[in-house]
Amino acid sequence: MRKLFYLVILFVFAGETAVAQSLPDLKLNDNKSSSSIINFTSNITEKTSLNAQPFQLKKRKTVNSYFGAGYSFIIFTNSEINSIYPLLDTRNGTFLTNISLFFGFAIASAVALEFEPGILFASSSKSLVTNTGVTHGTEPNDTMAYSSNLGLFAIPLTVNVRFFPFYKLKNFGRLFFVGAGGGIAWINEDYDNHYDDNPNLFIGGYYTIGGRSESTSQWAPVFRLITGFTGTGGQFGFGGEVRYNIIPLKEEKGSPFRTRVASNFNSVDINLRFYFSL
Repeated sequence: MRKLFYLVILFVFAGETAVAQSLPDLKLNDNKSSSSIINFTSNITEKTSLNAQPFQLKKRKTVNSYFGAGYSFIIFTNSEINSIYPLLDTRNGTFLTNISLFFGFAIASAVALEFEPGILFASSSKSLVTNTGVTHGTEPNDTMAYSSNLGLFAIPLTVNVRFFPFYKLKNFGRLFFVGAGGGIAWINEDYDNHYDDNPNLFIGGYYTIGGRSESTSQWAPVFRLITGFTGTGGQFGFGGEVRYNIIPLKEEKGSPFRTRVASNFNSVDINLRFYFSL
């Protein structure tokens, strides 16, 4: 019995010794686990900080220069011009066409300077009878002008300045602008004219005698007021604006041409523009 008691004590002592010898290994394993967790956490933090960089919000690039094209719907405010060249000529189903190109650049945070050449052309099926009061034919009384196949062609060259009063806003209002422009325009008209002294020569819209092709041209100053919205500020954009053009004409007494009879070539334009930023 006593031997059995000694054997039990010896067994317990041996077991405690074995457990005590194994404790440092367990502690080391705990350190390794803790170190692994710390390293894993630091790796995640480093990777997160590295990966977070591409997701930082970037400021939008400022557009310093741009170019593009525009199309205008033109309504002449002078009755002499508008009666011959309306926006839509229902007699022959043609539009008065005005196409422009432009190049602009920023000269300040809220100011843009722009150069804009354009081409305007129209034709009219309307025929005119004009008592010019001036002899045009071979006879002293050839003062009646009978005109047909009317055509208009103009090249305006202008420089525009646009001011954006709300450019600091973050909403759509920052795109609103007001502006003005100035330049010069070459205006040309060509008619088929016949001169006679017989007021009854023109019958039913046709001439009984053929005419000759004639044209007139002049340079005129251009002044304009502009307001509207420009594009959205990206690589490609569009905008719309309303213009009032002031173009005085040189009157020529006794001329059958409407650009010589009218006092001005003024118009209201509704302009649609498409542009690319540089």
